[in-house]
Formats: sequence, structure tokens, C-alpha cells
Amino acid sequence: MVKQKKLLILGGITHMIDVVETAKNMGLYTIVTDSNKESPAKKFADKSYSISTADIDALEFLAQQEEISGVLTAFDDINTWNAQLLTERLGLPFYATKEHLDISSNKDRFKEFCRRFNVPVIEQYEKDDGMPVRYPVIVKPVDSSASKGITVCQNEAELYDAIDKARRFSHKSRVIVERFIDTNHGVEMYYTLQNGDVILSAVTDRFVHNQGQQSPPLPVATIYPSSHLSEFVAKYDANIREMLSGIGFRNGLVIIQSLYEDGNFYIYEMGYRLSGEQHYQIIQRQTDVNLLEMMIDFAVGEDISRYDLSDFDDGFVRYPSCNLSVLLGPGKIRDINGLSEILDLPSVISWVPIREIGDEITVTGSYSQMLGRFNIVCQTMEELNGTIREINRTLEVISQNGEDMLLARYLAEEKIT
Repeated sequence: MVKQKKLLILGGITHMIDVVETAKNMGLYTIVTDSNKESPAKKFADKSYSISTADIDALEFLAQQEEISGVLTAFDDINTWNAQLLTERLGLPFYATKEHLDISSNKDRFKEFCRRFNVPVIEQYEKDDGMPVRYPVIVKPVDSSASKGITVCQNEAELYDAIDKARRFSHKSRVIVERFIDTNHGVEMYYTLQNGDVILSAVTDRFVHNQGQQSPPLPVATIYPSSHLSEFVAKYDANIREMLSGIGFRNGLVIIQSLYEDGNFYIYEMGYRLSGEQHYQIIQRQTDVNLLEMMIDFAVGEDISRYDLSDFDDGFVRYPSCNLSVLLGPGKIRDINGLSEILDLPSVISWVPIREIGDEITVTGSYSQMLGRFNIVCQTMEELNGTIREINRTLEVISQNGEDMLLARYLAEEKIT
């Protein structure tokens, strides 16, 4: 009898429930650990521990005692680093090295590789140049994520405070200052790496809400396929493929974000992990290939060549799709109405919750003000637009003061209100 493999999953947030359930459906024994005894994903796992994902010594001992076959995490950069370090100690498979993660999470290093492979990036202001003269600018920690520590500055007076803020959110106390491109439209690329092959799984239009002069834009909708797909492929797909191979990536999922302005793409960020949007759900509906299953198999040492992606290497998706984000303004959530009706819509394939009743939104300008995300797959663009309008009509989030907490709605006409 073949011994059941055990998968150690770092992090038990709501996002991870799908990871646990997928691994169990694949026949794996699942163990979830983090420092929160009430983490939602723990309720779905075969076993759980309340060991911090940053306590690598304790996790190493746990893995040895449990005879773990693989380690997996998803959706956040911190636990990705922890998983890399733990698997290195245990001699277990992991898709990335420390060098890979440093390049993908460090905006300075990533931009260096972009320039080396002729991938366009946003203009950056260096200390030696003096203060930037073309405002507005955007100030970011060089190595942070989820829009933490980011400020848009309209003048020099705001710049100094923004730099101090960004340094506090940077592990290396370093910041990056770039020209702020004031647009609500970007283009996002999803690449899949499989045994050294680079596959363009999707190119999407990413729409954001600009909520204030000093706050970073936050996503409200990601639309598949991008209206700029052909233009992107003709101009930069080959360069980015060469760059990813040049960095040394061989397996895993890559998200690359760009802004689109006056016919130009400006690449500004990369993620080397499963996306918080859970885009693999939409990709599965398009291709019948489950990229989460592929990464789970990789983690436990299985051959992933059986996941045939050769017919889906053009960034195009057959069915118009959307990842629809729900942004909230300040307040404490008293009621969430209409959610069950929305989940009954046949084209809504999943809901990825982040906040719940009783949660309070106190900090704006970061992903912490997101209620959650809907993944939607339709047969036609008309159906997709209609589904989005139905969600906008149905969903209500009410504060304890009786006020509407929904901050922005994506409209089918590609406008934000």
C-alpha cells in the first residue's frame, strides 16, 4: 500500500481554504500551521498547529516528526520566503531560490532585469538627481507588498513625509521614487513556468480606483482577455520570456503588472507566487488545467509534465472573465447583504472573502480595505457586463452607522464611480 503523502501548508487565512480542499481532493493529508488558533483554513485541514510560519526551527522539527512530503504556501510574499527557507533545510522541492525571491520582491533589482532585457519601466528619480521636478510622483518601499507604505505626492513638501513612511515599511529601509502615471487602466500578465518552459497564460486589463491624492490606486476589476493583448505580445512578450529565463525561473507562477498610457506599457512590479486573485480558477475554466494542482504536485515531488499547457501559450482566453474586487471605505461592517444571491449566479465561479461582519476598516490605501473578490467566467462579453451590473445592484455592505461602505464599483463601460 502506498503511503499517503503529507502536505504542510503555511498560513490559514480564508484564501487558503481552497488550497486545503484542493490538496485533500488530490489525496494528500493536509496540515495547516500559523500562530492564529482560529485561522479559517485550519477547520478544513486534517490536522493543524498554532506554530508561527516565521518559526523555522519549530516548523523544521514539526515537519520531521510528521514526516512531511512537501511544503506549500500561496498568495503572500512573507510566507513564500518562509516556505523557501524551510524546504531548503528539509531538502524538499521548492519552485524558487532565495535569489529568485529577492529579484521578484525587490523593485530595484526587478527593474534592473527589465532594463537588461529591454522591458520598459517607469521613470525613476535617484538621489543624485536632486528632487524630482515632475510631479506627481509615487513613493514606495523597495521591498514591500500589498500597497503598504505607498504614497502619491503632489509636491516636494509631501515627498519628505512619504519617504519616511516608505522606509518604515521597508525591510531594508530603502525607497523608490517614480513618476506617477495617473490612469485607472493597467495591463497584467500571467506567466506559467513548467520545467523551464515559459507559457503566457493570460493578459488582462486591470482597472483601479484612485481614492485620493496621497493614496495608491487599488484594483476594482481584472478583465480577461486584455484589449491590448495583440499589442503586448507583438512588443514585449518575447523580451519578458527571455527575462524570466534569464533570471533562472524554471517552475511556478509569475504575475507582472504594468500601467498603460498613450499606447505605452510601463512594467512596475512582479510577483512570483500564486496570485491573491486566485487567477488559476479562471485559467482552469479556460483550459481544464488546474495550476494550483500543478504547484501542489510540484511541492510533494510529483512529475508536473502531465499538465499540458502547450495549446494555451498565447495569453488569450476563450471565455470573457473577470476578477471583481470589492473595496470598502472606513467603518465597521454591520451587514453584508446579497452575497448568497450573487453566488447563485451561474457565471460566478468563486468568492474569495477577506473581511467579514464585525471587521473595521481603519486604514485606507491598502488591500486591507478589500471585502473580497469574485471570479466570474461567461460565454460572451455581454453576459459578463450583465453579471457585473447584477452584482453591483445586489451587493450591499452597511456600516454600524447605517452607511454604505462600498467605495467604488466597476462599471461595464469601464468607468469607476
